Amino acid sequence: MSGTWVAIDFETANAYRGSPCAVGLTAVEDGRITDRMYTLIRPPAAHRHFDPYNTLVHGIRAADVESAPGWAEVLQQIQEFTAGRTLVAHNAAFDVGVLRDACTAEGSPWPTLRYACSLVVARKTWRLISYTLPEVARHVDAPLNEHHQAGADADAAAHIMLAAMQRHEATTLDQLLEGLGIVHGTVAPNEWSGSHSKGKYTGKPSAPLPGANPDADPNGALYGKAVCITGTLSRIKRAEAQAALASVGGTPVPKVSGKTDILVVATPDPRRFAIGSDKSDKQKTAERLLEAGRDIEIIGEADFFERLNS
Repeated sequence: MSGTWVAIDFETANAYRGSPCAVGLTAVEDGRITDRMYTLIRPPAAHRHFDPYNTLVHGIRAADVESAPGWAEVLQQIQEFTAGRTLVAHNAAFDVGVLRDACTAEGSPWPTLRYACSLVVARKTWRLISYTLPEVARHVDAPLNEHHQAGADADAAAHIMLAAMQRHEATTLDQLLEGLGIVHGTVAPNEWSGSHSKGKYTGKPSAPLPGANPDADPNGALYGKAVCITGTLSRIKRAEAQAALASVGGTPVPKVSGKTDILVVATPDPRRFAIGSDKSDKQKTAERLLEAGRDIEIIGEADFFERLNS
């Protein structure tokens, strides 16, 4: 194999993407890892607080970054390490978003770079139940002993891209992307574009979720609540349940986040679970939020319908 590129991974202090607290980089040349860089980061001043949930995920605390270099210094280190080479990240929209938002938070221009997403590549290379970094890494036998440690995650992204190159007999990253019909993402001082598949999307678009009825009874059990559903409801279809929720003043949401009030756990579909798991990603996220002290309820289908009708 020929060609050289750099895998990158960020961890953040809180929910704002422009709060990087660690970065890992893994350089690849001629099909093998040749160099690595890792550093903690003192996040931009306006976004320096550490959310307990983020610390629970990656283990980094505010005290750990007190003497770490700030974003301007780290960005310079990143640029020197990458030396204009293409960046690779798993779910690159997030990691490149961290870079852009951190620059914006510091009032500095975005750098000029080109990047590719190993998540997009994985979806066009293998048929898997889940395309999260740990699951794809496991599928290609890539080492990942400590997920959410930036250096380990960057290494895993590099191994995934190398495995895809081998699978498609591509000798360069550009050849791999061209063969799969994937375009590079780009960032410039005043604009950016994502790494994605060429051509028009032919799948059926998802219907927008209904908004909460502002005229609903404010004393209702679900009024003003952001509610997510996981699993298959036995009584009615999920879209019907979301419409009923909206009619009583609740807000249906598609995923669990720190702003979710209730997760409804219906009949699970193990085919959609990550390999080796007995819970959906939504339930696991809700449980992590609970452990971090967030005020979120996990309820069953019967409880949901009881509240819906109260």
